[in-house]
Amino acid sequence: MSLLRALQTFADVVVRTIRVLIATVSRSVIGIRWLTRTALRIRVQGSGGVTGVARLYDLHAVVVAADLSLLAGLVWAVAAPGSTHLGLAFGAGVLAAVPAGLAVSAAPASGRALIGLLLVGRAVATLLAAQWLTSWVLLLVLVALILPQWAVHLVLLRRLLPPDAHVFGALWRAMQYALIAGLVAGVTGLVIGGFVAAWPLWVAVCCLSVGALLALRLPAPGGPVPGPAKPLPPVPPAKRLPQQEQRTIPEGFHVYRPSSLDPSGDEGRKK
Repeated sequence: MSLLRALQTFADVVVRTIRVLIATVSRSVIGIRWLTRTALRIRVQGSGGVTGVARLYDLHAVVVAADLSLLAGLVWAVAAPGSTHLGLAFGAGVLAAVPAGLAVSAAPASGRALIGLLLVGRAVATLLAAQWLTSWVLLLVLVALILPQWAVHLVLLRRLLPPDAHVFGALWRAMQYALIAGLVAGVTGLVIGGFVAAWPLWVAVCCLSVGALLALRLPAPGGPVPGPAKPLPPVPPAKRLPQQEQRTIPEGFHVYRPSSLDPSGDEGRKK
C-alpha cells in the first residue's frame, strides 16, 4: 500500500508540475502578444507614417536592448566595477552627450555617420569585453558611451520629424518603444547570466551589430527624408470619339421608300 501511495503522490506532483508549466507558457505567450501589439501601436503613433522616423525608432529600440543587456552583464562580470566607478562613467557620459547632441543638431547630415561609427566601435569593444571579462576599464568605457548614443538618436529624431509633429510626444513614444524591447533583453540576460556569465555581453554584441546594419537604412545625409508612399494619381477616363452625325429630316417632309416585296410600288417597271 505504501508503494501505491508513493506512486499516486508522484503522479500528482508530475501532473501539477505539467499544469503549472502549461499555464506559465500560455501566460507568457499572452504577455508577449500584448507587448508586441503595444510596441507596434507606439511605433505607428510615434512615427506618424514617416519611413525615416520608423527606422530610427527600430534602431533606438535595438540599441537600448543592447545597453540594458550590457548593464545586466555587469552583474555577473568577474571584475565588475563598483558603484563609484559606474557613477563616474555615467557622469562622463553626460558630459560627452552634450557636445554629441549639439554636433548632430548643427550638422544633421553627419548623424548617420556618427551613429554608424559609434555602433561599430561599441560592438567591437563589447566583443573584446565578452572575451576578457576581467577588463573592467573597457566595461566603464562602454557604460560611458550609452548616454551619448541616446542623445544622438533623439536629436536626429527631432530633425526627421515633420514640422507639424508633436516633438515631445514623439520622443516619449520612442523611449517607450525602446524600453519595451530593452527590458525583455535585460531581464532575459540577467536570468541567463547566472548560468553563462558572458551571455548578456554576447546579446549586446548581436544587438549592436544589428543596429549598425539598421543605421545604413537611415535617410541619406543631405537627402530628402523618405515619407509615406504617395497614392497614385487617378487614371483619367477615356475620351469618347465623336459619333458620326446622322442626317436629320425636316419636320413635315416624308420620304417614300418603296418595298421590294410590293410589285405595285415598283416605279422602275415599264409597261
